[in-house]
Amino acid sequence: MFIASLLVIIGFMFVHIFTDTIKYLHEKLTNRLMSLVSGGSIAYVFLHLVPELTHYQEVAEKELLATWLENIDYVTYISALLGIAVFYDINQLSEKSERENRRRENLTRPSKPIFVLEISAFAMYNVLIGYLLQELSGDNIGAYIVYFIVFSFHFIANNRILHLTHEDLYTRAGRWILAISVLVGWILYETTHASELTLAFLSSFLTGGVVLNILNDELPEEKKSSFPFFLIGMAFIAILLQIITP
Repeated sequence: MFIASLLVIIGFMFVHIFTDTIKYLHEKLTNRLMSLVSGGSIAYVFLHLVPELTHYQEVAEKELLATWLENIDYVTYISALLGIAVFYDINQLSEKSERENRRRENLTRPSKPIFVLEISAFAMYNVLIGYLLQELSGDNIGAYIVYFIVFSFHFIANNRILHLTHEDLYTRAGRWILAISVLVGWILYETTHASELTLAFLSSFLTGGVVLNILNDELPEEKKSSFPFFLIGMAFIAILLQIITP
């Protein structure tokens, strides 16, 4: 699946580079798109990523863990919680910096150090998505298609928030860093070998990050959301997953 995975990665890079064109869409159309995106992403998380946590836990139970880890129940679920905590903390720092800048300097965005922190975190996040592409999709071409659709949705929503938050800093540097980072993750997977246990922990951490970022960034405000489009996105991905699942 070398070619399939490479095409998905190239597609992700284009999504990162050109997401900011959404700002030219009519607000009503943008809100419908975000509702569609959020519905599809949530379906993927709860029908694919979250159920996989059970598999990751089984992998961890079979492996020889450090003594202090052996005494912890559901260790991969805790890895997922860590993913949630990391991205929640980064989001809080960004919002706090934006509030302080607005109050002290009349700026509408967080400070540059926060931009560096947030882009670095999402670059790491993208490396994981690129790295785990083949691991989470296997030899099923349909799974690659769903992975591309869902994470393209996810990137569109995340990038839109990053662009609105950091403005020209994201346009000049952020989007290029994120585009390259997903390629770096794919290259790392092709050139290195990680144990099944390491892959289980990385996948669990990614699942937590995806859950937090979907709930935080993708769900539109109630007054701006479109339930029909949310439902269409959810149903579309749910049906695709049913079709490709052996």
